Amino acid sequence: MSVDLQKLLVALIAALILVSAAGYAAIYSQLSDLEGRVDETGRELEELQRAIRDVEGELERLKSEAASTGDLERIAAQVDALTEAVEELRRGGATVEDLEEIAARVAELSAALEDLREALESSREASEEALSRIDELAARLDELRASVEDLAESILFPVELVDGTGSIVVVTSRPERIVSMAPSVTEILYYVGALDRLVGVDDYSDWPPEVAEARERGEIASIGGFWDPSIEAILSLQPDLVIGVATAPPHIQVKEILESYGIPVLLLPSETLDDVKNSLILVGKATGNVVEAYKAASMFEAAVSAARALLGGAEGVRVAVIVWLEPLFVVGWGNWEHDILTALGAVNVYGDEGDPNLKGWPVVSVESLVERAPDVIVVMGGHGGMTPSDFVDWLESQLGEAAYDIPAVSDGRVYVLQGLYNDVFARPSPRTSLAVYVFLAILSPETLGLEEVPGVVSPETLDVLSLLEGRVPDDVLAFLGEALS
Repeated sequence: MSVDLQKLLVALIAALILVSAAGYAAIYSQLSDLEGRVDETGRELEELQRAIRDVEGELERLKSEAASTGDLERIAAQVDALTEAVEELRRGGATVEDLEEIAARVAELSAALEDLREALESSREASEEALSRIDELAARLDELRASVEDLAESILFPVELVDGTGSIVVVTSRPERIVSMAPSVTEILYYVGALDRLVGVDDYSDWPPEVAEARERGEIASIGGFWDPSIEAILSLQPDLVIGVATAPPHIQVKEILESYGIPVLLLPSETLDDVKNSLILVGKATGNVVEAYKAASMFEAAVSAARALLGGAEGVRVAVIVWLEPLFVVGWGNWEHDILTALGAVNVYGDEGDPNLKGWPVVSVESLVERAPDVIVVMGGHGGMTPSDFVDWLESQLGEAAYDIPAVSDGRVYVLQGLYNDVFARPSPRTSLAVYVFLAILSPETLGLEEVPGVVSPETLDVLSLLEGRVPDDVLAFLGEALS
């Protein structure tokens, strides 16, 4: 190749390089401009999306506020109607049924108002006007409650009640000296607001704490144990109402004796979870505190319903609840403890409804635990400081290696209830609603965000209330918290 040709080629290549560089520079410049425009468009899109979210949020707030306003107006109209009804009662001609209906409506409206307050306060911008209106209506409901209480004495009494034994109990006037023969009864008296009239309790009534403290100071007398109440001690207190439970034979004997002295004895139904609500209403009518009774009954139902709404993996879990070891008592069917398990969708392995041998709290063989194969075993806390390991050791001593054929044992799902958590399960009162959540945690820990459940289950080892925050309505959480006070 000649020198001139080489020079020409070099010049051409140089020219091409310059042209390419200029092209690349132009393309790069265009790409940079495009990226800038894309970035700017992205920012504009983000701003637009934020604006859309703000508008959507404002629309939701306005919708919520409009709905709340409508709810408030409906509640206000019902409060007006109840106020007129109470005035009619004052003018005479009212029946016990009228008063009970008004008491129930006051309780329902109070609960609805609290739900509305919670919904408003959780919104981004709660309407001050709406909240003020809620306060005003709540105050009016309090006035109505007081009016119903004033009317109760003149309208309710004398009152005829059918108690858990099916017999008619007549309470002639508002009782001022009440004796409780069971811890569950004492707790119900607290929830209906009649604790200040309590003059005697059984040895096991230890909640609310002020009852045990008053008994220690001698301000409230002890009338003996749940299974062996003293007739002499009760008579010495000159009660105008004695309350026990229909499922305790000693209480039936006390009823027969005291009624011969003209003392009304009300024995509460205590077989099912629904009997808690029924007992509240009975005690409310017997004491004249009907509004408090209906309110407590309403909150109890709300608490149990909220637990059902949380149901996760508890459905179908096979459970055995051990009441006592020697002999081996278990939870059968036909009692509130069985109802707690079924309310959560679990299967009580000894809950063969209709089998008379398994009704209540039957004695069963240890071998039946192998046959019935529970996934979970819960041991009640009447055995001192027993741990799950202690129970498994006891099973081994009875069954040998066959103990590990029980799924609950082989899978490490044996739990022991202790302290207050045992009490709320063992006593049919409004506090029983807390036991529903304790069992929910045991049977379906993932439902409450738990990775594992401690073997010994007590308020010190498992804070159920903190697990329920944000999962149940605030008024239900407060109701459950009251059970722990």
